[in-house]
Amino acid sequence: MNKYQKASVFLALGLYLPLAYQLLTHQVTQNLATWVLWVFLDAIAVASMFVQKGNFQLPTAYVAGGTSIVLCIATTNMWTWTIYETIVTCMVAVCITGWYLSGPRLATILSTSAMALATIPQLKDVWQDPTTAPTLVYVGYTLANIFSTVGGKNWSIEERFYPSVCTLLCILIVMFSLR
Repeated sequence: MNKYQKASVFLALGLYLPLAYQLLTHQVTQNLATWVLWVFLDAIAVASMFVQKGNFQLPTAYVAGGTSIVLCIATTNMWTWTIYETIVTCMVAVCITGWYLSGPRLATILSTSAMALATIPQLKDVWQDPTTAPTLVYVGYTLANIFSTVGGKNWSIEERFYPSVCTLLCILIVMFSLR
């Protein structure tokens, strides 16, 4: 693991503490469906990138930290699950089916694509109420993803696709939270 990958992992893990605190003190809300799907899909991304000896460190940190955020959201009783979340979950299931039927390279592409789809409920919530997303935390996630992208050994799917997509998604969340 190079210095950029280490920085991305430590930054990402550190950002879960203020987010958990803000959730538990009801300062912000997050979409439960998005976080559950992110953890599940990040685990698939970890497995597929690990098998390819790719850049799997950041999504591993996301699985660990995301699990704690799911638990925080669940304990606040401030979450809902609507038909919208169900539709996105079904779209993600189609991607997972494609992953199951494919090899690790396509699994990385499909799980990352599904993770982008899983972000839609969070983006919808932030668009409707910009205060639901802690802007500085998502700026930090953007930086963590940039570090992981820079830390990739080469321009390949297993090294830079996942963190590049995550960078774009976090930038969208930040932009929506600033409007």
